[in-house]
Amino acid sequence: MNISHHEVVVVGAGPIGSATARHLAEQGVDVAVVGPDEPATFEDHQGTWAGYYDEGRLAHVLEVPLMTSILTMRSIRRFEALREKTGVEFTTPTHSVTVLPADMGEGSASLWFDRDLLAANARDLGVEVHELDEEGLRANYPDLSFEPGHVALVQRDAFILNPRALVRAELTAAVAAGATLVRDEIVRTEAIAGGVRLTGRSGEVRTAAQVVLATGAASNATGLLSRPLAMSAFGATVVLAEVEDPESLDMPTMMLLKHRDGKSLFGGIVMAPRPYPDGRWYLKLAGASLLDHPLETSEEISAWVRTGGDPSDIDMAVAVLDDLLPGRRIGPMHARPCLVSATPTDRPYIDRVDEHTVIAVEAERGAMSADEIGRLTAMLSQGPWRDTVPHEVFKAQWVEPACDTEHSTDSLVALR
Repeated sequence: MNISHHEVVVVGAGPIGSATARHLAEQGVDVAVVGPDEPATFEDHQGTWAGYYDEGRLAHVLEVPLMTSILTMRSIRRFEALREKTGVEFTTPTHSVTVLPADMGEGSASLWFDRDLLAANARDLGVEVHELDEEGLRANYPDLSFEPGHVALVQRDAFILNPRALVRAELTAAVAAGATLVRDEIVRTEAIAGGVRLTGRSGEVRTAAQVVLATGAASNATGLLSRPLAMSAFGATVVLAEVEDPESLDMPTMMLLKHRDGKSLFGGIVMAPRPYPDGRWYLKLAGASLLDHPLETSEEISAWVRTGGDPSDIDMAVAVLDDLLPGRRIGPMHARPCLVSATPTDRPYIDRVDEHTVIAVEAERGAMSADEIGRLTAMLSQGPWRDTVPHEVFKAQWVEPACDTEHSTDSLVALR
């Protein structure tokens, strides 16, 4: 059997894995990045699934905790160089608008919609954010109709990030720098003298001195960890609403918390129209059933993907868009499956599993901060931590045997 050996094998070719491979390859490290192609369909799906199979993510600093915004800003500063290096366009300018009730009411506030905290984080990073009252919100976005008493924070220099295109750019740069891209799925790892032996679903075997596991929300379900991480994974639903004449619709991308008569009607994202591979333009909504489908095993993940997502989210999307875009004709709506995860710290894990293995998992917003997470992961795999942010910030937490550990989902709750 012909066994390939590398200094580092990165398991997972999504945003974080591809970015890690790029930064390692550009440092002259012999690295292979292993991950399957995107499946052609989800209806008969078996095996792994990634959360980046989409055309739009919001890249902005109106986030909590502050560390999320710091990682995102570091990534954004390298976007132009990555575009020039690869010729891949993966961002589109947008306004990021966080819409929420002026009076949240007692006990109903959440970190993702804490107006003062979001504005303070932006100021800490030197990013200009505009506060709009109810009248200012209507005046700035006249095509949209908001609930009475709602206000907004606006970052006007945000981006819509195409995660599929970002991964193409990262992998293009990685391969150009000497990385080996392998379209396979690692199903088994075992310790050997001086490193790790990895076996793919294809039967192909590789060895490496160092392994990086960048396996996302499915990290605990892969069977590649000797003990489970303290993290939760959920089956999320994306709703795509077809727009026939997108150029006639002037709208930002919104984090929308919609209240009426003291009750929350929607909490989630409404993405400005983007083109999709089928040649159509879609508005995207997500967040309605985010915590309703916890997933633990690979079988549960595969079964979730085959459902195509929660169809009840379509009804929620219809209600949101009917109010938001009165009189606007919106075409057919489609549900699509997605995966998200949450850590108790609300921060990524970038840490050692053992002397030969590093884990890199983003809490919830992996695409926009992936390039910086990949840089930090590459650093850790090659030696001591050298960054102005202490490594303790990204330390992994583990589920101890025989303990019933509850994983925090505080920030995800905001999107219900």
